[in-house]
Amino acid sequence: MKPTDNIRFINSLDKLLKQKQEDYGSFDTTSWLLTGILERLLSAHNGVQVKVPLRIFGIFMIIVKLWRIMNGKKYNKDSSDDIAGYNELLRKMLQNEEKHDEK
Repeated sequence: MKPTDNIRFINSLDKLLKQKQEDYGSFDTTSWLLTGILERLLSAHNGVQVKVPLRIFGIFMIIVKLWRIMNGKKYNKDSSDDIAGYNELLRKMLQNEEKHDEK
C-alpha cells in the first residue's frame, strides 16, 4: 500500500462520515439517544437500574454490517465502508472519553 493510498482512504472516509451525518444526524447524539432508550427498556424489564455504555450503539451497528456481509450473496461496498465509518466514529468517541476521564 502506497502512502497516497492511505491519504485517499482517509479522505474518502472523512467524506463518507460527513455525508452520513448530513443524511442521518450526529453519531454522538444518536448514540446518546438510543443508549438512553435501551437503558430504560432493560431497567423496566429487569426491575433494576441498568447502565448501558454509550459506545454500544456503534458496536451494534458494526455487528449489523458484519451480519449483512456474512449473509450477503455478493460483495457490497457500502457495508464495508459503513464498518470503517463506525469504527472511526467509535475511535473518536473513545478518545474523547479518555480525554474527559483525565480531567
